[in-house]
Order: sequence, then C-alpha cells, then structure tokens
Amino acid sequence: MKNIGTIILITVWLNPAVLTGTAQEKGQTSVNNKTYALVVSGISKDPQDRSAKSGAVSDLQKFLLDNPEITPETLSVLTADDLPTNNGLGTSTAENIQKAIKKIAAAVKPDDRFVFFYVGQANVVGEKLRFNLPGADITQEQLAQWIIEIKVSSMLIVLDCPGAGLAAKAMSGRGRVIICSCTAEQRYSTRFSEHFIPALADIKTDTNNDGKISVLEAFTIAWRQIDDWYRQKKLLTTETPVLEDDGDGQPSQQPWRYELDGTDGLAASQFYLIRQ
Repeated sequence: MKNIGTIILITVWLNPAVLTGTAQEKGQTSVNNKTYALVVSGISKDPQDRSAKSGAVSDLQKFLLDNPEITPETLSVLTADDLPTNNGLGTSTAENIQKAIKKIAAAVKPDDRFVFFYVGQANVVGEKLRFNLPGADITQEQLAQWIIEIKVSSMLIVLDCPGAGLAAKAMSGRGRVIICSCTAEQRYSTRFSEHFIPALADIKTDTNNDGKISVLEAFTIAWRQIDDWYRQKKLLTTETPVLEDDGDGQPSQQPWRYELDGTDGLAASQFYLIRQ
C-alpha cells in the first residue's frame, strides 16, 4: 500500500424498480424495508488521525442503529483491528470487503436500500484512486465492480478520502447519490465525516423544517463548516466536498443550487437515512 488510512464504508439499499411518481421518488418505501450497512475502517499510523476516524466510525454506528430500518444483523463493521464490531467478518482487507458486499447482495430484497460509506486515506497512482487497506489496496474501478452486484435503483455512496472526486465517474449511475469529500485534484487528508455525520443527527440541519434531515441538507452543513474553518484559519482550501446524483459522473460543488443551476442535488434532497 502507498499511503495508510482509515476507511469507513456503509451500505444501505432501495428498490431496483424505476422510481416514478411514487413514494419511492421521495426516498420513501414500505415499513418492511431494511437498510443494510457495511462500515469499513482501514489502517492509519498517525495517532490523531486514527483517533478521529475511530470516533467517526463509532458515531456513525450509533446513528445507523437509531434507524428502525437497521438492526445489528443488517449492520456490519470491518476494521483494521479485529474488534467485536466486526460481526465475525474479519479485518478490513480487500477480500473481506468483497465478501461482505456479496453477502449483503445475496440477502437484500428489491425494496431495501444500499448506502456505502468510506472514510480514510487514499493515494492516486496513474489517475487511479487507491483506497488504503490492510494488505492490498483497491481502486475505484474494483469497488465499483463489486457494488454492481447490488441490484437496486437507489443508493448512497460516500467517499471521504484524498482525491475522492476522482472516483465520482466510476461510482455514478442511475438512482445513485455520490458524495466525495474533495475534488479529484485535492490530494490532502480530509475531515468531511467529522462534520457530515454529526449533521445527520442535528435537528438544526433540517433547514426546510419538514421534520427530516436529507442527505443534501447534511452535505450543505458539512460543506459550509469546512469552508468556514479554512476561512477562519486563513489557509488555502485543500478540501471542497462535491456531490453527483444525476448520473453524468460530473459532481457539483454547490448542489444545494440545483433548482437554479439544473444540475446535481435533487435526488440528494429526497434521500433520508432516517425516514421519520
């Protein structure tokens, strides 16, 4: 592996039928639907980074288990160290990640949801993004190929790592919301999850006052907090979160302007991790 980092992946799934004018169009499904989640944490030799990523995994795990659609049986966690949270799946190697995705793909039903969440270090080699794991790294093409096995029409993929925007094209597709912690050109460590995960559970994130927090609302809060941090420190911005959800593989830096710009943002505004 070239760089060392931490990875978080989470997985949740929706209906593979085309979304047309139904409750599914608003990110809603029947009460019997489940959310399958896979959280993967990679390696990190930096104590401060490792602590921050471990905290993010813990917070995300708690948040997901507060979702009535997710149970300990549908939430799996892979970490660099073989911890109890791994649910017997082992460490976060490429082989174990692929096995976990296959297991979820075999169990999921058409009306379930899929969300994939990655946070950690990565490096770019020959314009290929390499997610750092214990043992062999994996590229965005490998990860995208594995996720194809999940035959659903609606999913959320979050990539929080250096150069994350480079993977947007490979990951994008019909019915997918892709969130990247930075653009393809930005290759420094990111902190998106430290803002995005708390925003998902903060009632103040519900800016349209509909009683629910959409992925777009949480993204917007995280984006602005990160931008404010760099402004206050008077530092050059080295991480600009982007979002892609119209299937063209070209992420937008300000998706909350989707009604004005006619680009990404609509699907994310209708995707709720917890549907109240």
